[in-house]
Amino acid sequence: MVPGTLGDLGFFDSANAGLKKASALGATVKVVEGGVNATSTWLSDLQNLSNGDYKLVITGSAQVADQITATAKQFPNQKYIMFDQDMGLPNVASITYRQNDGAFLAGVLAALASEDTKDFPLSKGDKNIGIVGGVNIPVINDFIVGFKKGAQVVDPSIKVQTSYVGSFTDSQTGYNQAASMYASGADVVFAAAGGAGLGVLKASHDKNKYSIGVDSNQNNLYPKNVLASDLKNVGASLYALIQKYEAGTLVYGAKGGYVFGLSNGGVELTVNNALVPASVAAKITSYSQQVASGAIQVPCVAPYCAASSQ
Repeated sequence: MVPGTLGDLGFFDSANAGLKKASALGATVKVVEGGVNATSTWLSDLQNLSNGDYKLVITGSAQVADQITATAKQFPNQKYIMFDQDMGLPNVASITYRQNDGAFLAGVLAALASEDTKDFPLSKGDKNIGIVGGVNIPVINDFIVGFKKGAQVVDPSIKVQTSYVGSFTDSQTGYNQAASMYASGADVVFAAAGGAGLGVLKASHDKNKYSIGVDSNQNNLYPKNVLASDLKNVGASLYALIQKYEAGTLVYGAKGGYVFGLSNGGVELTVNNALVPASVAAKITSYSQQVASGAIQVPCVAPYCAASSQ
């Protein structure tokens, strides 16, 4: 059950891609779109899916934590997978992501691009970048602390503008906030806002600036402006856990659950090679290796501070 709608070209579409992959292997898959901010509908959808017809019920994001908690307790024999939130419930297998690590790499790239007007001619060299978050909740703040740390590793004096849309779907507000950041001197804005982040990318196109996408590869949406995408490989993580379920090895209720980060393909920064020179891409790769190995420690926001996957 998607607590929203498909078509965000990011978070929920990535999850759906993982389910489609499972479907191709013979699994029967039903996708229910719960609608935007329809909390009562989310609860009834989860309850209806928990009637015993499905071996696994899958949902995700912190927005639906209360609904999955109530439903999992109401149907103790039903098995669930919850992505992007650690639940700690005996019949729920939880997935979280080290989005702070991926955002760290986005911060590195944004800072490098803001300082380098030769390789990034749309930059003014003012050491000014921004991040537009969706909602002021821990998972988005985990993006923000990682992004700021990556930028500061490049240059401690760099200015990082921040804002929250207040929604994961309001692309017009995402557009307006990014446009305001560009008007205030930002060379690059990172869109950590789900579907609302599509407005950030459009603003970069309209204002002839740079942006960084999120969750799925959004580089081709505005190929002259989107420097990279900070991937959160939700679909791959869901497919991995579905395989564990089929093998009888899926673990439920464990504190921390399954954690996906740079070391196991849960997050990554995929650069737009048409805009990012090989020399800069090599720096990103080096930083990625250092973070994955633990040589660089990226700050995190509780409860997203687990180190590795089961």
